[in-house]
Amino acid sequence: MFSIAFVGPMWDLMMAGNIYLTLQVLLLMNLEFLDPPENLTITDPGHLGNLEISWSPSQEQVRMKEQGQCLVLYELHYYDSYSSSWTSIRTTQTSFRAQFDLGQEVKVRIYTLISGACADGRTAKSKNFTEVVQKPDMAGQNGLQDFICLYYYMEHLFCSWKRSSKMPAKAQEAFYYWHREMAHTKECPFYILSGGFRSGCNFSGTDLPTFSDINLCVNMSSDDPVRPLYVTLQIQNIVKPKPPGDLRVEAGADKQLRVHWGSPAGRIPQHCLLWQVQTRREGQEEKPTQVHTISSIETAVMLALPDNEMSCLRVRCMLNKYCANSGVWSDWSPSVLASVPSQGMFPKYRYIAIANIKGLVTVCACELSSDL
Repeated sequence: MFSIAFVGPMWDLMMAGNIYLTLQVLLLMNLEFLDPPENLTITDPGHLGNLEISWSPSQEQVRMKEQGQCLVLYELHYYDSYSSSWTSIRTTQTSFRAQFDLGQEVKVRIYTLISGACADGRTAKSKNFTEVVQKPDMAGQNGLQDFICLYYYMEHLFCSWKRSSKMPAKAQEAFYYWHREMAHTKECPFYILSGGFRSGCNFSGTDLPTFSDINLCVNMSSDDPVRPLYVTLQIQNIVKPKPPGDLRVEAGADKQLRVHWGSPAGRIPQHCLLWQVQTRREGQEEKPTQVHTISSIETAVMLALPDNEMSCLRVRCMLNKYCANSGVWSDWSPSVLASVPSQGMFPKYRYIAIANIKGLVTVCACELSSDL
């Protein structure tokens, strides 16, 4: 039997190692019980859904900050009912503003995060969180339907709605809006009237920001409760351009047609537009139309059409993905009728009233059903 005794520096190293391991265990145990923030509050400043979220650090977090060995952060989660998903942000601040649909539940939860020497160089997150859920006021009926806003030609914003059958007969609508450049909400500058009631709002002459949320609310004054309608939008995503003009067709190579059109008048840059050309064989309305989408900035496309058959063509446009997240198609341009006859032949069509012959192409006015 024999034993080994450690003395001097070797003993000091072993003791230091044991102390380090003990501290590590205590640290991990402490992080297991990391407190979430306290006093989570949601405040409505009257901006139609842009809410102020605030909270305060726990006593433990205050102590960590005072010791200077920890960076204390907060991880905020809030439910975005517009996208039906949770959004999260990390911040060192104790407040944050977020957009909510006040017609839906407002759900917010927050965690504590720490990093630095007190977390052994790692980032630790509290297991528990503080949560607040606010239920919407569901009293009353839905009094409005078919609410829509369109930003015509990137010049004039119009919003409209219809009264539902559940709307109290004497109820009157009031339309309010707000965006970040405004200190307070404002009422519709010019109401649109229909049947003695307000049915829309005309924003002509009102400066509104692009790429920024604009909050809208239609409220009803009535003896019987009616639920208000809340909408948030960005106006560049609801632009409806004017229809393209000067649609013309001429013969191209290999019996193809070259279709030209002009950019719509107005403030919309040509590089922001996406185009669609629709073709359909004349006299064959039961057959589906063909739609050709053109994403280039050129206002022309080459199309191959069957020989000796008349086809109706028309074009429309909307904002492309480089200038907006979504868009609204313009109305269709006036239609033209075109064909590529076989060489040496020119068929006669008694219903052609106007003809403009360019090479082998016959062009005239025609009508297409509004099937798209």
